[in-house]
Amino acid sequence: MRKFPVFLLFGISLLFGAEIRNGMLYLEINLASAQHLQLDAGHLVLSDKDQLFTQDFSGKILIDVVSPEQDNQYGIIEHVGTAADIYDNDAVINSYFVWEDDQLLLKHEYWFFLPDSFKDLEAAQSYAASMNYPLSRVQSIPIVNSTLRIVGQDGKESYFESPLNIQSSKEMWLNGLPYEGEFVLKIRSGKLVLNQILPIEEYIAGVIPNEIGSNSPLEALKAQAVAARTHAVSLLLNNRHSADGYDLCNTTHCQVYKGKHLRNEIIEEAVVQSAGEIIVSDQHIADATYHSSCGGKTDSSQDIWKGAYIPHLGGSTCIPAAEELDLSQERDLTAWISSKVDSSGMSSWEVSSMVWQRSISKAKVAANTGLDSIKSIEILNRGHSGRILKLRITGDRSIVLDGEYKIRQAFGMLPSSMFVFKGAAGSKAYYPGNSITIMGRGSGHGVGMCQVGALRKARKGEDYTSILQCYYPGTEIKNIRMEDD
Repeated sequence: MRKFPVFLLFGISLLFGAEIRNGMLYLEINLASAQHLQLDAGHLVLSDKDQLFTQDFSGKILIDVVSPEQDNQYGIIEHVGTAADIYDNDAVINSYFVWEDDQLLLKHEYWFFLPDSFKDLEAAQSYAASMNYPLSRVQSIPIVNSTLRIVGQDGKESYFESPLNIQSSKEMWLNGLPYEGEFVLKIRSGKLVLNQILPIEEYIAGVIPNEIGSNSPLEALKAQAVAARTHAVSLLLNNRHSADGYDLCNTTHCQVYKGKHLRNEIIEEAVVQSAGEIIVSDQHIADATYHSSCGGKTDSSQDIWKGAYIPHLGGSTCIPAAEELDLSQERDLTAWISSKVDSSGMSSWEVSSMVWQRSISKAKVAANTGLDSIKSIEILNRGHSGRILKLRITGDRSIVLDGEYKIRQAFGMLPSSMFVFKGAAGSKAYYPGNSITIMGRGSGHGVGMCQVGALRKARKGEDYTSILQCYYPGTEIKNIRMEDD
């Protein structure tokens, strides 16, 4: 246990990137988290947090951590106040976004800590419990004097304290992808965390070509832009990566972002024409989740993720031919999976996500599920889209797989859980031989906007508002309003 040095606490903000600048939302997007980083750039300008020094680099530079043990401390919040409550320089500024009065608000509060700090989380939690403070009062405090080393192309070593601001006026290459603009480099849990700071519209332009394709019809791109923008704001409000030192990651966990990779004129046009638009449901940010291919009908978020019922994610029909079929029933689903797919105008990835077949050995499924043997497989429940939600496997013992993702994993990470077993047409029970053949449709969880469906609708002349209304019924599109409170 030790005391917090005052200079380490005063003025520290726990929200480094997400902010409102001149009426525009800026996000901090993680590009890499690693022990070592290699950057290749025409020209980089590095500066400390307070802009007291700058140093230029060009070419290849190597970065690593010198003193990860100084990365953070754990403190216990004594009370939360506002700027008016400051009576000493021992407050940490906690900034966060909320949705109030139909707008996005950036709020700020001041955390006043007990004087004791801890290097170990468990020790901090134990002390908090002994003082009758809830464990939620224990917070990680990033220490700004962690040291990192940069080796320039000429081999010269330079040492800096984190966080470090980086400006790149030309392309900066990281892991084979080009980026440019504003970045921040910090240290979290002994690792370098490199994030890009950019306006939300720039972020969306870097997301949509990697989520739905750069050569998609304009109206499909606009639908994807609005859904991605809404999803980004929703993720920001949930603050899922706050402990990691950034707002959003650049993978499917949040949304796939690759900077300027695959961007073109039609992408830029889609972003400009839909700029600032988000999906709202009953004066709240809509949950605008999306997936590759529903296979015919989208599913209910309540069934897929077992949460509360969300009216605009209750499931809808994507392909009109599936309307009269009850895909939760084995016979109808088998007929649907066996029917011909209209692939006119589709790209190869669209066709492959619409209908597929996989084979896996019975022994492999047993190994994947922790069984010694398998005698039977029984489908217990299917969702609106035909995706299996619950399945029983009986062998040396009986297990129940509850959840579409677990089921996909058990059979070798299938594109979706909308499938039937070959040789068991129309039946819920299946008695496998040594090899299991699976026939299915769709790709992904099946909730929200179907990207293949959006592309199909756009090619048939539907505009983006009609596409979004199909997949998020009862919602409306509004221009986002924001304010720094």
